Amino acid sequence: MEIPQALEKLRLICSRQEKSPADIIQLLKRWGIDQPHYPGILDRLRSEKFLDENRYAAAFVADKMKFDHWGIVKIRYMLHQKGIGSAAADNAIRDIDHDAYRAMVGREMAKKRKSLKGTPREIWAKLARYGSSRGYDMEVMREFLEDELSP
Repeated sequence: MEIPQALEKLRLICSRQEKSPADIIQLLKRWGIDQPHYPGILDRLRSEKFLDENRYAAAFVADKMKFDHWGIVKIRYMLHQKGIGSAAADNAIRDIDHDAYRAMVGREMAKKRKSLKGTPREIWAKLARYGSSRGYDMEVMREFLEDELSP
């Protein structure tokens, strides 16, 4: 595929769904575009407002919190993996409603708690592992664990 065709196809794709720079690079590789052209293509898409890290990060954070119930730690890590700069990630995470976040973590941990058996210490450890795997920060998990499993 030639670069003008790739650009046109990327414009169409980006107009339908937010994409990260890593997503664009993956498509370019699949289409056989040479790596030296990647920065120019990404810059062109940014200048034409088809690619915007802040917009992508905000949509990613909202979707992962609402639909997948991910925590802030996992979201930040995945944004980094997607090639989103730390400033855009921090801005998107800063916009999270922290009361809603705490409520979501509490709901998910309570749901998991119902399926666990064992001593209080074992349950605490299992819930801590579960929360860590979901990317919940320890401070919020500790609040839930202390409320739920205190004697």
